[in-house]
Parts: sequence; structure tokens; C-alpha cells
Amino acid sequence: MDSIRTVGTREVYRNNWLTIREDDIRRADGSAGIYAVVDKPTYALVIPRDGERFHLVEQFRYPLGLRRWEFPQGTAPGRAELAAAELA
Repeated sequence: MDSIRTVGTREVYRNNWLTIREDDIRRADGSAGIYAVVDKPTYALVIPRDGERFHLVEQFRYPLGLRRWEFPQGTAPGRAELAAAELA
């Protein structure tokens, strides 16, 4: 398997929901390249079940320009991360 080594990294954008960085890389053959990486914080996805039914929330998704039905999800910046067992 070819290996890729990161030789540098720089943050190019950050907001409350994501960080974009560019990594300078060196491939196994010695050639250089750049990878763009999107980092997002850890989030929780909730799947609310009521008997045989599931509850969804309607969200506007800007990139699509549409409203979509989906399971609720979100982040809790500044809060300690909990193990999944603690959340159940």
C-alpha cells in the first residue's frame, strides 16, 4: 500500500460548525500534493422512536436550497464528551 506523509498543514477557514485545512503531502514516489480536509466537531444524532414510528425534524439545508426531513442532530461545544453508554 502506498504511504502518504503529511509535511505541513494550514487552516484556511473556520466557523462554529467546521474547519477547513490544507495539508501539504509527500507521496511514496516523492511527488508533492495538497489535500483539502474538512474537520467537523463530534456530534450526536438522535433517532427518536415511538413504537413503530420515528420522529423527524424539518431543516433548511442551504447548499441544496431546500428543506429536508432528517433525524435531529447537533453539537454541544464546551461540554465534556460523554460515552455513548452514558447518553443511552
